[in-house]
Amino acid sequence: MALPEDKKLEIFNERLFQLWKNGYLSEQAYEDAIKANESYIHDMELAANQPEEAKAEPVQKTEPEPAKPVKQKKVKSAEEIRERNITWSLILGVSLLLITGLIVATSQWNQMEAGMKVASIAFISLFFFGLSYFTGHFLKIRKTAFAFLTLGSLLIPIGIVAIGFFELLGSYLSLFGEGRYLLGLIGTLLPLPLYIRHAFVHQSRLYVWISLVFASLSVGFTLGALPLSVDASYLLLMLYNAALLIGYVRFKEAETWTLFIKELPLYAQLNLVLSTLLMLFFFESEVFYSFNLLLTASIYMAMVFVYKTKAYQFVFSVMIVYAIYQLVEHSPLHSVDVTIYALAGLLYLGFAHAFKDNELVEKVFRYTSGVVSLCAFIYISYQGIALKGEEGSVMLLGAYLIITANYLLLANVMNHVAFRYLTPIFYFISLWNLWELMHVAPLFLFMFIGASAVFVYVGWWTKISWLQPVQESTLYTSLLVLAGSIGYAIYDMLFGYASFMFLLGSLLAYLVKKKTERADIRETAIWSQPSASMVAAVMVYEPVVRWFPSYETGLSFPFHIAAASVLHLLVYFGWNKGEEKELAAATFYISQGTYVLSMLMLWNHPLVDAAFVRPLILLTGVFMMFGLVQFSKQSYLWGAVAIVTLAFYVSLLETFSIESFDAFLIYIMYAPVLLIAIGEAGQKGWVESKSYFYGLGHIIQPLLIVLFLLDQIGRTSVHPLLLLLPLGVYVYSSLQAKREWELKLMLFAALTTKFLIVLTVPHYYDWWSTVPYVYAFLIASILMTGMWMLVSETWKERIEWYWIPFSILGLFLFTSRSEAWGGLEWLVAIGYAILILFFLHRRGWTLVRFAPLLLTIVLWENVTIGWNLPGIVAVMAGCIGILLTAGRFFHDYLIGPNYEVDAYSWTALVYIAYLNVMTMSDENVWIRIIPVLLLGVWFLLLAKKWTEYLLEKGFVTAGILSLYTSYILVFVDYHWWIPDLVEAELHMLPILGILYFLRIRTWKSFATMMNRIQFAVVLVVAAYLVVDAIQSHTIWDAWIIGGLSLTSMIAGMQWRIKSYFFVGMGVLMFNVIYQTKPYWGNAPWWVYLLVAGLLLIGIASYNEWKKQQSDSQVERKLKRLWVALKKWN
Repeated sequence: MALPEDKKLEIFNERLFQLWKNGYLSEQAYEDAIKANESYIHDMELAANQPEEAKAEPVQKTEPEPAKPVKQKKVKSAEEIRERNITWSLILGVSLLLITGLIVATSQWNQMEAGMKVASIAFISLFFFGLSYFTGHFLKIRKTAFAFLTLGSLLIPIGIVAIGFFELLGSYLSLFGEGRYLLGLIGTLLPLPLYIRHAFVHQSRLYVWISLVFASLSVGFTLGALPLSVDASYLLLMLYNAALLIGYVRFKEAETWTLFIKELPLYAQLNLVLSTLLMLFFFESEVFYSFNLLLTASIYMAMVFVYKTKAYQFVFSVMIVYAIYQLVEHSPLHSVDVTIYALAGLLYLGFAHAFKDNELVEKVFRYTSGVVSLCAFIYISYQGIALKGEEGSVMLLGAYLIITANYLLLANVMNHVAFRYLTPIFYFISLWNLWELMHVAPLFLFMFIGASAVFVYVGWWTKISWLQPVQESTLYTSLLVLAGSIGYAIYDMLFGYASFMFLLGSLLAYLVKKKTERADIRETAIWSQPSASMVAAVMVYEPVVRWFPSYETGLSFPFHIAAASVLHLLVYFGWNKGEEKELAAATFYISQGTYVLSMLMLWNHPLVDAAFVRPLILLTGVFMMFGLVQFSKQSYLWGAVAIVTLAFYVSLLETFSIESFDAFLIYIMYAPVLLIAIGEAGQKGWVESKSYFYGLGHIIQPLLIVLFLLDQIGRTSVHPLLLLLPLGVYVYSSLQAKREWELKLMLFAALTTKFLIVLTVPHYYDWWSTVPYVYAFLIASILMTGMWMLVSETWKERIEWYWIPFSILGLFLFTSRSEAWGGLEWLVAIGYAILILFFLHRRGWTLVRFAPLLLTIVLWENVTIGWNLPGIVAVMAGCIGILLTAGRFFHDYLIGPNYEVDAYSWTALVYIAYLNVMTMSDENVWIRIIPVLLLGVWFLLLAKKWTEYLLEKGFVTAGILSLYTSYILVFVDYHWWIPDLVEAELHMLPILGILYFLRIRTWKSFATMMNRIQFAVVLVVAAYLVVDAIQSHTIWDAWIIGGLSLTSMIAGMQWRIKSYFFVGMGVLMFNVIYQTKPYWGNAPWWVYLLVAGLLLIGIASYNEWKKQQSDSQVERKLKRLWVALKKWN
């Protein structure tokens, strides 16, 4: 009878557990087997349910779209990783052995003869060959064998170089002799067959490349050994590259040379580039050099079609233009070089036409034509400006026109944005060169007129098909030239020309507006027309002043701008009558903006008549702003009307000849009243205007109060009852307020003004000379408290929002004042703080309670000056007790729900910190530990006031650590009574007792974490004791460390605590090694390299052998022992 599946699973899991428990399986293997079994059961259940689901609900098959293959990273198997580790261990071990041997063998290198040195290199090469044979045929480690084979092979040419260096074959065949090229040929040709054999035997790309490089070097050394010139050598070298190209075409289908042929395209390209670079830097004859350039360019063009490397077309293009340069510069064509260089761009257009069957090649040649033309322009400009000056300017003009025609042709053929914009750019360059021939008018005006012509004709009106591709680019480029011309005129302060050009610009904008149908350009033209005409009108000021100097001294520039604005307002009426509604609106807004600018310039203009012109402009501005509001229908512009009205009111100071500051202050105090009155009167016709006049009045009101306070600083000042005027404004505004925030704002302003009256009236009568001024805050708080008691609950809440921060500020100033304190005056400050706490408890603002409580520390800082330290400690301890008692009475938690914070208990912590600062410098240790003991008591008492378990246990831990800190302070102060032999032990060992207590009683729910902490602490304690023993360096310290480590091991085994066991064992081993250092510390350092190499080879050999073995009985016992150790704490 078959067992059920759940019974089978139970038996399987039990058998796996027994195998893991007894050491037959590692923990990782055990977990992998469990996961594999779960996956198997899951797949079997899916397979069993799939047929039923298929019968119940047939699904129509659809052909899925082929998914793109996702390239995944190859994951190495465990066997591959093991093989890699064995290989690297062998390589490192052999390397260390070789280094050891070389250190020992080369200690007498300078005394060896040249032949012996070469023989040593040959022996090392043979040694690597032997290692390659041994590791390949016996150890079967192919990669290591290949690495040793490569090292041995590469030492062959190194040996030949050594023979030449030591001149073993005479001075002729040496590195610096006449036969050095022949020596190089021997060094590259001799190992070449061996490298070719290695390439075929191992199918190695590395040896293929080594063979190709050595072949090229052989050709190079052969050419160097022959009596040839430099140019002839590079000619033959280029023929060798051509031979590689022909060889590729000839043998690319041959199977014998497939290994080399498939690498030949990449290598031939690299070799050709290297040869080209050498040829560009080393040559003798320019004629021969030009021939080499043409031959090289032909090879590059052939590579484009043979190797399908299209990038070499660019190299061909560069070398052709370089050849043209060499031809022109070293021939009679040098006299017409600028024209030939300009025609070079057309040459590449001819190449493009010749290769028109190949679209990509044709496209590249067209782009190359544009680049070459640009380079020709740079060269031509350099020749014309830096070298030839004014000579040949007609030829330069012709060259520029050719380049312009070239880019115009490219723009029609390719329609690329770069060519479309380069065409008008070179047109303007040609226009500049034309001006150099004619010198008609200033250059900027000449360019402006030329740009205007192409702007109108080419940019808008042209119907010629070959000008259509550059129409848009000409439009934007001409705009840039127009702007540049105007900018130059302004920079050169030629405002008459600038005004004329702006006037022409307004005419151009009007033409564009009439011609265009694009909405964005039409909108730009509409706004540009009045802007340009306005700037033209403004810039007329400079010529007018030059003709009529009295215009500047009488009316000045702001009046001129205002007049121009009014003039454009008349133009607005003209546009409006002519049915040009869009231009009329733009003109109106430009006129308004310009008038605002004229008013802004009145701020500090020295030439404006302050008594008449300034008020006139501002009064007109009031009506202008009013018209702007009516025209735009935007209510927020009433703010501009209010601001200009205020400016007009202020400007009348000069008209009424108000000069003294007191008179100015009294006059200006009525400005908010005036604004609020206008707002009240204006709301009948324009309701939106009230809020803006009200807002401006209340914005300037605080500024005026600040001016009033500054006036109170002087000896003679305005009577403080002048503040009744802003107080009345605030009271009236609070009664008129409709929204709560407005009401509170006005109420707070009124209360602040009331405080200022309380502050300034005694100052005016010099009452503060007998009583500190900070009492003004206390008096104001008492008066507001009395008012608070008389109002309703709603008004009480409003007043409290102001009273609490105001009183906290007052308490801060009261406690931190610099005047001497009276006998019991500190009771007044305590009462002030208690009054603030009363209001804070009423509102339930627990966080704000910190302010008055912490300010009491500032109070004690100032009051206790001159007290003795015991008295200060007693007062501080009493305050801490009162705060802790209040915290326990008012709060159940340190930080409760809704951020209800126990400010009293936390302030007690601050008191403890302050007390620590006061006592830390005292000589009596029993005084110094009082804050630390209080801190421990604070932690222990308040641990229960946390709802979070971790915080509660953390507080208990912090309290115990505080008590241990007190022990350390006393221990350090009385350390001279303790013998040096046990001082470190008495210092550190109590930590282990504290940790044991915390692990057993406090943190018993976090056993894993505490075990890790215990291990770290035990390790730190052991390290401290070991360092102390090393510094003392006595036999008794060694005995004590040995006894403690042995005790730790025994305790760890007895109570199954891994940290004690392993740390004790480690310290005991370190003690033995340290005490026996004189016996093993004198060995030569290369002995360690030898041991490391042997160890690595041994480990690799063991792992290689272990691949064929199964687990032994000893390993199973070790696994069982490890399982048992894992159960320890």
